[in-house]
Amino acid sequence: MKHVSIIVFVMALGCTAVFSQNNVLNKGKISGNVQLDAQYYIPDSMIGAEDLENKIRANVFANINYVNGGFAAGFRFEHFEWPLIDFEKINYVGSGIPYYYASYNHEYFEVTVGSFYEQFGSGLIYRSYEVRNLGFDNATQGVKLKAKPYKGITLTGIWGKQRNLFVYEGLVRGIDADISLNEIFQKIGSSKFRSGLGASFVSKFEKDQDPDYKLPQNIGAFAGRANFGYAGFNLQGEYAWKCNDPSTANELIYKPGEALLLTASYSMKGLGIFLTGVRTDNFDFRTLRNSSINNNLINYIPTLTREHAYALPSMYAYSSQAVGQIGFQAEVNYKIPKKTAIGGRYGTDIMVNYSRIHGIKKDYIPEAILDEGIVNVNGTDGYTSPFFAFGKEVYFEDFNIEISRRFNKAWKLIVSYVYLNYNMEVIEGHTGEPNVYAHTFIADLTYKINDRHALRLELQHMNTKQDEGNWAYGQLEYSIAP
Repeated sequence: MKHVSIIVFVMALGCTAVFSQNNVLNKGKISGNVQLDAQYYIPDSMIGAEDLENKIRANVFANINYVNGGFAAGFRFEHFEWPLIDFEKINYVGSGIPYYYASYNHEYFEVTVGSFYEQFGSGLIYRSYEVRNLGFDNATQGVKLKAKPYKGITLTGIWGKQRNLFVYEGLVRGIDADISLNEIFQKIGSSKFRSGLGASFVSKFEKDQDPDYKLPQNIGAFAGRANFGYAGFNLQGEYAWKCNDPSTANELIYKPGEALLLTASYSMKGLGIFLTGVRTDNFDFRTLRNSSINNNLINYIPTLTREHAYALPSMYAYSSQAVGQIGFQAEVNYKIPKKTAIGGRYGTDIMVNYSRIHGIKKDYIPEAILDEGIVNVNGTDGYTSPFFAFGKEVYFEDFNIEISRRFNKAWKLIVSYVYLNYNMEVIEGHTGEPNVYAHTFIADLTYKINDRHALRLELQHMNTKQDEGNWAYGQLEYSIAP
């Protein structure tokens, strides 16, 4: 059910107090902060927003940290007794201290016990992180060890359980090696050539309690990565492979999973070119096999589409499909030189971006095809898939162009056009819904009154015949710099 809300206040109270007195644990420093996000909700029968029992909702976070030389410790208190309505929908309700830690950092090693965040490579097989405004936090609670046995080599090991709301569940363990060839070899380090290698292994453990299928209890994933660069060129990639992992997300198939991420870029004065590609096949990786949505995720699949800063095009943001996707993104940034007829006095910046994501091509195995062509992959290897083949179904497409020009010291204009093809059925799970085809036009004009004061006008219009139809957005902003 939809709700309408008026944001009364969203406060981040940076109440940081630092003590360095001689009598505070041998000159240690204590710091803390409190964040309060609150909204007031008003019922609206026209859109079906109900009259809530508690109209004022708030999310509260409070951190306390202590640092003394290489030693650090701290905790975070969270209060969600009457949370913002979107948090209540995902059962983010309660209060407590879900995050606490103690660590010691030395020149050659680091030890952390308690809660921590970490990432191996690009995150294809392991990433623990927090996105507070979305109610996502999959911190690991256990032990993390980092060691630097030799210049340019970093080893990381983790062992613990994974956070899901206010509980920790599901065992995960892993090790990562990161090697910087520039640091190890002096000749490479002093050249324009840049290179690095890395490898990771992560496994999870979950008991088999399924009455119908024999499910693996220890599931491992491997990943290797490399990056090479010379002057303005850079190329990096990571490939990951996962053991068979039957789960709710993949309809209980026994097919191994794999993922590939490639990135190439070139930059020089006035020009930047960026290309990236991704392929995932049965690569949903969770500590609990029956979890869904964002719960119990171990890994992270980067979303290779532009993250729009303006409100209307960001309504249809792509979400990576770990169970199967293949696509690419290309972007060119060019600055028309200043003091030219086209570039003007200050030059003109042009950005062109295009991304397209498809489903992967699937050829179902004979065991999965029943009478009359009905497909049931449960308990089988599911399908085969040619590695570089694109499926017929388009999941997401985004073409956008942005032109930015400063006319003088006071006036600056940004104009943008965005075309989106958004597959609601796949991305949001709305069966039978048609794709959204949207055209958005944006104008962003800034007038700098003086060094401290500025006025900005932002206008947006989205045209679409699907979903909720056309949208218009306007904002007038007056800013004062400190």
